Amino acid sequence: MAKRIRNRRFLFEQQLKSDYWNWSDEEKQLLEHWQDNKDKIFRTIFDRIRSLVEEEEFVEIALVVHDKDISYGTNLVEPHVHGYIDFPKLIDLVKVAGALGVERERIETPKSKGGRRYTRINALAYLIHAKDKDKYQYPISDVETFGTLDYETFINQHKEEFEKYSATRKREKSDESLDLIYDKVVSGQLSEDDILDDEAMRYLWSHNQQKFDEAFKAYGKISSRLTLQAIERGEFKPTVIYIHGRSGAGKTFFANELVNRVIDKAKEQDYSWKTYHAGTKNIFDEYFGEEVILLDDPRYDSLLPSDWLKLLDPLNKSHLSARYKNKLVIGRLIVITNYMSLLDFFGQIQKEDLNQYIRRFHNVVEIKKHNYQREYTLSEIRELSVPNSDGYKFLDFSQFEVLSETDKDKFLNEVLDNYIYPRILPQRKDITDEKN
Repeated sequence: MAKRIRNRRFLFEQQLKSDYWNWSDEEKQLLEHWQDNKDKIFRTIFDRIRSLVEEEEFVEIALVVHDKDISYGTNLVEPHVHGYIDFPKLIDLVKVAGALGVERERIETPKSKGGRRYTRINALAYLIHAKDKDKYQYPISDVETFGTLDYETFINQHKEEFEKYSATRKREKSDESLDLIYDKVVSGQLSEDDILDDEAMRYLWSHNQQKFDEAFKAYGKISSRLTLQAIERGEFKPTVIYIHGRSGAGKTFFANELVNRVIDKAKEQDYSWKTYHAGTKNIFDEYFGEEVILLDDPRYDSLLPSDWLKLLDPLNKSHLSARYKNKLVIGRLIVITNYMSLLDFFGQIQKEDLNQYIRRFHNVVEIKKHNYQREYTLSEIRELSVPNSDGYKFLDFSQFEVLSETDKDKFLNEVLDNYIYPRILPQRKDITDEKN
């Protein structure tokens, strides 16, 4: 035998389908087209509840239809009515179920740690999801009280309380997923852009920035180490490209298009490579193991001479100086743009052998602008059989032109297909270019 339950306050919920209501045939017909008959349905429920008390006794009632609730992320829940009832005296739950014409399992007696006052506040707030901002927010006007309650005034009186609760609950829910998001960052499944572009993850990040910084640092170290190991196994050859031209020649646009094409090509082979766009000051402070590195118009003193050598030759396994928190910076592709030529740029470093910088580059792209037309030239860095002298001390390495085009897309395709993809895309053998 079911336990007898008597209470003054009840909540009920039921779908608006005639099979679920023990009503007369005429009353059930109202449910077949509930949108047109909502007011009559509410009046039927109100009259049935009033039948449990004397005419002079006051009953507080609030009813609403939920037809926009979402289940499992995308599915709309079947339209259903929610009801709040507050009797002036104790009523048996079985009698309430009988009057409503629903199963007793569809009715509950609310409880709250805050006492009777809070059961009323919470129950009434739920009718429009006032405390659950991640759920559909039903308008106040959807709630019918038959004059037993000024629902709009009630909501306005508790608005600040609801907002505080919502903010706290949102924080608690986001914290529940923190470990999962942390693991996805460390495994490289989520980038900083992914997080900042998503409202929920952005909220989580804003309240846990230190935790996210730790995750990105961990990913950076892991990613750099994995890239180094792939180099040592001969899966690819790291490639360094220098792009130069006068101001307005289109160096930055060309460089960005090149690295974006590389990222897209990697995606085609199911690799989630990322690009690091360095600033002009403290250029590797925010580096976290990205496979493609773009240094747009750096200064020669943006890095120490020793750091330039470490960056351009990752096989030395050396970390950058403490200036950059001893980071191991290893890219599959490093692209550097500047208005100076390669020789002029590194020629600014005093008392250093220029050869040790030049020889670490693989290709140089020069962009020249003639009126409205641009000319694109690709050169290879090759070792000279006889060192020459042209004001930069003796050079053992120099540039040899291999390609020239005025059609940017054609030029870019040839550069990628013949000089970049064969080196940087993962492969086990047949590396086309054995140059370090």
